[in-house]
Amino acid sequence: MPTPKTYSFSFPSSLTGNATVDSLISGTYWLGSNWSPFGPTNLSYSFMAPGTSYFVTNYSPDNEYNALYELTSGQKNAVITALGSWSAVANLNFTLTSDALTNVGDLRFGGYRLMDNKTAAWAYFPDDTPVAGDVWIGPQTNDPNPGKGTYDYMTFVHEIGHALGLKHPFDTSPTNKTLLNPQFDDVHFTVMSYNSNYSYQPTTPMILDIIAIQSLYGANMQWQTGDNVYKWDANQSIFETIWDAGGNDTIDGSNQLAAVSINLNEGAYSQIGKTFMDLNSNTAINDGLGIAMGAKIENAVGSAFNDTLIGNDLDNTLNGMAGADAMTGGNGNDTYYVDNVGDTIVELATAGSGIDTVISSISYTLGNNLENLTLAGWGNLNATGNGLNNVLTGNAGNNIIDGGVGADTMIGGAGNDTYYVDNIMDTVIETSTAPNEIDNVISSVGFALGANVENLTLTGTDNINAVGNNLNNILIGNSGNNSLSGGAGLDTMIGGAGNDVYNIDQAGELALLVENANEGSDVLNITYAATPQTNVIDLNQTSLQNVENVLLTGAGAFTVVGNDLDNILVGNAYNNTLQGGAGNDQLDGGAGIDTLVGGTGDDIYTVDNAADIIVEATGEGHDLVKASASYTLAANVEDGLLLGNASLNLTGNDLDNTLTGNNGNNILNGGTGADTMIGGAGNDIYYVDNIGDKVIEQNFSLTEIDTVMSTIDYTLGDNLENLTLLGSANINGTGNWFNNTLIGNSGNNTLNGGAGADTMIGGAGNDTYIVDNINDLVIETGFKNNGIDTVQSSISYTLSDSVENLTLTGFANINAVGNAEDNVLIGNAGNNILVGGAGIDTMIGGAGDDVYNIDDLHELDLLVENANEGTDVLNITYNPNRLETLVDLTKNNLQNVENVLLTGVGEFKVIGNALNNIIVGNASNNILNGGLGADTMTGGDGNDTYYVDN
Repeated sequence: MPTPKTYSFSFPSSLTGNATVDSLISGTYWLGSNWSPFGPTNLSYSFMAPGTSYFVTNYSPDNEYNALYELTSGQKNAVITALGSWSAVANLNFTLTSDALTNVGDLRFGGYRLMDNKTAAWAYFPDDTPVAGDVWIGPQTNDPNPGKGTYDYMTFVHEIGHALGLKHPFDTSPTNKTLLNPQFDDVHFTVMSYNSNYSYQPTTPMILDIIAIQSLYGANMQWQTGDNVYKWDANQSIFETIWDAGGNDTIDGSNQLAAVSINLNEGAYSQIGKTFMDLNSNTAINDGLGIAMGAKIENAVGSAFNDTLIGNDLDNTLNGMAGADAMTGGNGNDTYYVDNVGDTIVELATAGSGIDTVISSISYTLGNNLENLTLAGWGNLNATGNGLNNVLTGNAGNNIIDGGVGADTMIGGAGNDTYYVDNIMDTVIETSTAPNEIDNVISSVGFALGANVENLTLTGTDNINAVGNNLNNILIGNSGNNSLSGGAGLDTMIGGAGNDVYNIDQAGELALLVENANEGSDVLNITYAATPQTNVIDLNQTSLQNVENVLLTGAGAFTVVGNDLDNILVGNAYNNTLQGGAGNDQLDGGAGIDTLVGGTGDDIYTVDNAADIIVEATGEGHDLVKASASYTLAANVEDGLLLGNASLNLTGNDLDNTLTGNNGNNILNGGTGADTMIGGAGNDIYYVDNIGDKVIEQNFSLTEIDTVMSTIDYTLGDNLENLTLLGSANINGTGNWFNNTLIGNSGNNTLNGGAGADTMIGGAGNDTYIVDNINDLVIETGFKNNGIDTVQSSISYTLSDSVENLTLTGFANINAVGNAEDNVLIGNAGNNILVGGAGIDTMIGGAGDDVYNIDDLHELDLLVENANEGTDVLNITYNPNRLETLVDLTKNNLQNVENVLLTGVGEFKVIGNALNNIIVGNASNNILNGGLGADTMTGGDGNDTYYVDN
């Protein structure tokens, strides 16, 4: 502690490089007693008094102590308060001590009677002289009780600043030539300024003072660390700077008598309190409240007037109170209170830099960058969001809550609340469980009601769905195709336009359903289990008369009765009864053994079990069965269609049926009517029994084999491979351009394979085979003597076993070869070679130059050659015994044969006829007699005898 002749330790101060700060630093500052780099600077102070204070002889150039007077008690109190204003902001600790011979304060305060009357006071900077830190007050500073806001009080604050090491901003020092920018050289910014022409003066160090003093001694981080509320009397002028070291703090203007403008940013000034005069401009001002740099003030409360509240980057709460207030936030999670339709909020921070909340006691729509909105009070208010993901919370009134386009969370409380949903990520939370409240969701997207919400209305035209909860809900569809699921309660469902699905989970909901006429094709999905009391669904009841369709998904057997509309009735896995009634109905019983009753109209039945029963009365429309199992059409049902890919059979009735197969191997049998049978993929079999039957094979494949089984004449259509004739009637089978297999029955059949390489198989009966391809194959399966079978061939042909006859057709030069049977070979208009084979064959040459190969003497008697039918040759191939030597062309049946060629071994006698014969012998001794004509006889190697008569 210093004495009148000594001083405390001081230290040169360093400049910060910031001219605004450096312009206030004199060049030295105190280290104080018990100095520590971690603790406060401890300084003592004392008040000088005549007779008790002591000084060195050469104290100062003015030796002020010679005209010393003691300060009044009011002035001393002002000194103590002013010291406190410096220690509040800087890491300083002031202790009062006595001013005596052996002990004085580091800072000494006294009056100097001879001070120039133009000077209010002066003080000495910290240094190594006894005057360092001493403050002298002149007679001009004469208020015995200087209060805050007076010039005298500000003088004490000013001089203490010097005593602590601050200079005038317009002065230089030996170690600091920095001057303050003139625009800031005002007590509004620093009490070290001489520009103080105000009717009310600063009551604390101002913003620049605090920066400068904290650069010397550090900040007082123990000051105002709690949750402080800065509030002033309504009639008080405010000219000060707030330094606050921590806590959640508030500037409160709620009691002010005029509008306030509060800016919570560091270094900013606010307009609050009673106005005072700027004597330079002669204007009333009240912008004297500053916030020190580094001070964190979180909250602002306005007045009853139109206030302006500006937040900072902290989590601010801005409450304008009554009046049309303008509130502006920055970064941080800000909260705004709105109570006036004129209130405006500007959130400068973009999305992602904080979650901001508006608490409103009026209806409110969130502006840009605001996330959340909470309604206050009990009024019936509305809350509207913006494009962000909002959280909107209602109050105890009837609220309308609309989150806007984001993924919003809407929370309601007491009251009848309405929520608008437009995003599939929107969430509605209704916290009130009061039974007398009715809450509504109005949604343009598919939505499922959460707990405690009663009603849901879909809007727009999209195809979206509505799902209820365990309450008694009202679900209303839009103009699109909706699925309405009420949930556990007894629900009312109103579909509206569009093709709607009503999911019914209890029978009582059927009477509550509302579906108007001409509002789409709608479905009842019955999800509840059938009981004897609830197993009948009747679309003729008043509430269901405009519902078209029923789908059974609940357990148990139901009876469903359609109405006059075109109904689609679909059963479950149980044994259901479905009654279509009037209209063109579709009945699908499902997996059980079902009874399907169509009624009038063109009905469609879907069956999956051969035991399914279809009841269709006469004259009740044109009906179709779709079957996924083999099925026989019931009476009065016209058409059948097989489903899936399984190998199934479909059988018609006595009507003119249309039967359509699937992709499996099907057997289609139309029954007695004039039926149309349509096959697809797979090896299909068609039964034909009526000349009006039509077979259409739609699938062309080289690997599939389709067969027609016919009891009438039949010609294969396109894409059909095989034909089998049934029964015993004399009917015919004709192929197409495929390689067909044609199989006859036990009657007399004509089998014509057509252009392909066909296989024709006959049975009992006199069958005729038409051959036109060298690869055609004829197989006669009948026993010998079981019918006379004939091949009619337009190509050279050799008879297969058990076929008796062969007729060549057309004009080509082709040949006929018989078998071991007694054949009849008939040539065509061309040149034919007829070879009978082992039997005794009948050969009829016809027109053309024919060759008869005779392998048995008796065949000569059976040969038929008419006049003028070409030049013909008998090729005698047999070897004669002595009774078989004569070949006589004068026989009646040989008179039109011109030539004989002997190729058999043995002696022959050949007698020509009246024609010009050519007779060629063999190597034996032949007798050749040409007869009447101009004959040519060639004997060969033997000893031949010739008779010549011309």
